[in-house]
Amino acid sequence: MQAKYRISEEDYVNTMKLFAKLTRQQIFIYAALALVLIALAVFGSLVVKAGAIGGLAGGLIVTVLGRYIIAPIMARRHYRKYKAIHEEFTVELLQDGVRFISPNADGKLIWNHLVKWRQNDNYILIYPMPRLYHIVPKSVVSDGFDVSLLINRLTQHVGGPV
Repeated sequence: MQAKYRISEEDYVNTMKLFAKLTRQQIFIYAALALVLIALAVFGSLVVKAGAIGGLAGGLIVTVLGRYIIAPIMARRHYRKYKAIHEEFTVELLQDGVRFISPNADGKLIWNHLVKWRQNDNYILIYPMPRLYHIVPKSVVSDGFDVSLLINRLTQHVGGPV
């Protein structure tokens, strides 16, 4: 089963947000760090309190600016410069993996070579490397592609989404 699709600029920005979504482990680490800084801000000496409060404020500002302002701007810039992403893609679900075809490339990713995958309501990201992914919009279901079968096979062969 095959489906053809294009990635729009908005798709690209939205998949970058999904890519940047924090894992449970990252949330735990950030929460632990925040608790340590809060404890230092409450119980530390005056200099330590000032540093801890500055760290909390700076971390919050950097997180908000980075995630909601800078990252979308950078994603839009990358999309405009990345000419190959503007072309039509074909995804094909195979017994032993997934095949992606574009005018410039044709490649098969076999299940045991995939690192991880993640999804939201609109997209599936398939990772052959920790920071490189292929985008499959769930809207390909309208082209006859069985998205639920892809999810089942990813779960069976790669594990649950991260």
